[in-house]
Amino acid sequence: MDVTTLAPKDPDVAATYSIDWSRQLVQDVKRSTSYVLGAIVRPTRWAGFFWEATTAGDTGQQVPSKTPRAAAETLADGSVVWTARHPSSVSIPTVSTAVWTIPSGLTLSSQLEDTAATHVTLTGGVDGADYEITCRMTPTTGNPLDQTVIIPVRRL
Repeated sequence: MDVTTLAPKDPDVAATYSIDWSRQLVQDVKRSTSYVLGAIVRPTRWAGFFWEATTAGDTGQQVPSKTPRAAAETLADGSVVWTARHPSSVSIPTVSTAVWTIPSGLTLSSQLEDTAATHVTLTGGVDGADYEITCRMTPTTGNPLDQTVIIPVRRL
């Protein structure tokens, strides 16, 4: 798991931090991978459409040479058949809930979830300390995902 160090916060000032989950909610299509009926992916060459697996199967080893350029166009990719879906017409997974693990010394002041991001406002902290916090995000479909970040506390 990658851990990112975020901008420092002053121990005397509340600070809000956000995690953007959009790349994890709709993943890039992968080669030689099995996909179930209804899976939604982001194509390798973005043409303004997500792809929905309308026939389950395995993607090919090579990226298909043609990409759908209109909604409802289909594309054979190995044994998977993808159908192009406009972003406004497809049921894309979104953030359902978020649980933050905050270490002693920091205080969770508030939190907010929107369709593709989680936000937390923190207060406190000891000047010079680095705090590791984790957000466990549960999407509307699929398994929970964890992201850990480091918040340095520095008197600014």
